[in-house]
Amino acid sequence: MGKKILISLTGLIVLGVLLNAQDGFTASAPPVVRVGDQFHYVVEGSERGDVRVPAMDNFQLLGGPYSSFSSHSQWINGKMTQKTLVAYTYVFSAVSEGNFAIPASTIRVGRKEYRTNVVEIVVNAAGTGRAEQGANEAGTVVSSSEDDPVFLRVIPSKKEVYVGEQFVSELKVYTRVNTRPGSSASDLPYEGFYKNNLDPDATAQQQEIDGQVFVTQVIKRHILIPQKKGKLEIAPYKSEWMVQQRVQRQRSNNPIDNFFDDPFFNSLQEVPVTLSTLPVTIHVKPLPSGEPVGFTGAVGDFQMKAALSSTEIGVNEALSLKITISGTGNLPLLSEPEVNLPPDHDLYDVTRSVQTSTSGNRISGSVTFEYPIIARHAGRFRIAPVQFAWFDPKVGVYLTSLTDEFNFTVVKGENDDISGDVYVPGVVHESVRDLGTDIRDISRESPVFTSVKRSLFGNRWYRLFYPFALLLTLILIVFISVVARRNADLTLVRNRLAGRSARARLKKADRFRKSGDPDKFYEEIGKAIWGYLSHKLNIETSGLSREVILEHLEKRNVPREQRSELLRILEESEFSRFAPSSERSDMNILYSEAAQLIRNLENNLK
Repeated sequence: MGKKILISLTGLIVLGVLLNAQDGFTASAPPVVRVGDQFHYVVEGSERGDVRVPAMDNFQLLGGPYSSFSSHSQWINGKMTQKTLVAYTYVFSAVSEGNFAIPASTIRVGRKEYRTNVVEIVVNAAGTGRAEQGANEAGTVVSSSEDDPVFLRVIPSKKEVYVGEQFVSELKVYTRVNTRPGSSASDLPYEGFYKNNLDPDATAQQQEIDGQVFVTQVIKRHILIPQKKGKLEIAPYKSEWMVQQRVQRQRSNNPIDNFFDDPFFNSLQEVPVTLSTLPVTIHVKPLPSGEPVGFTGAVGDFQMKAALSSTEIGVNEALSLKITISGTGNLPLLSEPEVNLPPDHDLYDVTRSVQTSTSGNRISGSVTFEYPIIARHAGRFRIAPVQFAWFDPKVGVYLTSLTDEFNFTVVKGENDDISGDVYVPGVVHESVRDLGTDIRDISRESPVFTSVKRSLFGNRWYRLFYPFALLLTLILIVFISVVARRNADLTLVRNRLAGRSARARLKKADRFRKSGDPDKFYEEIGKAIWGYLSHKLNIETSGLSREVILEHLEKRNVPREQRSELLRILEESEFSRFAPSSERSDMNILYSEAAQLIRNLENNLK
């Protein structure tokens, strides 16, 4: 009977202890820390509540609370028992050296209020870390020391380069604990550099630092090209990471808690930590003085090729000069080489096409510059050789490449304006090839003299020719002056040639129609109408548009029907030129309508 009473009393005592343990809250922290080190102050209990940590002058609150919740259920002798654990983690930093006691924290659960135990902690002098550790403005721990279990470093492949010389920069993480990025990372602050992304290294490696083994991995890689000389600093880069840390449990008088107080059962929690790199200085050397002709800032190893699209074109037709620069270096930053074109030809905007790759941790590929040229005068022309220069940082000297000169011929078409003279500047002059035929030698024989009466000048009809020649000369002078006055008015000349040019184009289109070449037929119909309007309205071809033509025709009182007919024929010729064969306009009908349109316009635009 006494044994049964003893067992019952023991059971009641254990049950009371368990109930007391479930309702209580405990606080824990590491017993020893250093000044400036971060540590975790953890409040644990079996219920969720509102935790209030006391004010502490000797410790700085860096972050928290970070809450975690776990529940464990088990069956014993047919009965289910459930254990719940709620933990609130605070991150503190020790401010001063000494022995301190963290007062009890207060936890309010509903209408009940609980208090934790007092935590004793010893703060020793600061360690000899090679970098600083503190808190940012948001209160999160900032870690950059190699004494920390996790830190970041920016590692450049070179610390001394020339302006425009490329090198590789890596962002590397070193860790001795489980960690992962906490949020999406921002770009690295590479101010003063041109940046090109590279694929990061997917393999992790081990590296020993001061006797400690770290797992390292490259998480970001870039190709950098400095844009200015001097000392360029890569500013510290901050990134938030989740670091897994083990939280020590505080001992209590509860025998069950003492059983789980083994370090094996200490809980693991992920704590947000802001990692910061150290600043890195890159010394950027200026390029040597004495840049050669053709240098536009290229740094690397390059080759140049150039080609002309055609060597013979017509007046007002286009050709292009393509210059391709290939190799390795700052290709995306190259400017177009200077090209000396013949004067009075139209040069449009230079187009730039870049094709690069980053294989081998460097930028390589090619840049193509295309110079569109519209020839405005007939003749033979020359483009001087193009020179391109670059600086090779490997040998430290400037190198140059020179193309051959380019010659092209501009021929005058049968329907082009013939009022202007052949253009002289830039014409390629031919040298003497054969002295025997190109330059005649002076005759070395003695001259034979004859009487004037026997010569041409002694004939009577030749003497009568003088008055006739004088009269003819006067007539020619008057005629030439009249023609010169008429030709001085370029507008009038273009107006007179409009119809003639259009009829010539129509004849050419008719030949294509009869030969069964629809593409060239529709093209010539469009050229005939556009050319006629350009001459007749005295508008340059570059300024022609449907709106401008309609405005001029309306000012000259051209009937609405003819304006509508003009737009319709232009649209049909342009559409038929590129449309399938089944959808093209009939060439016979379109030819007749175009010819009739030009005749009607001739009658209205006199």
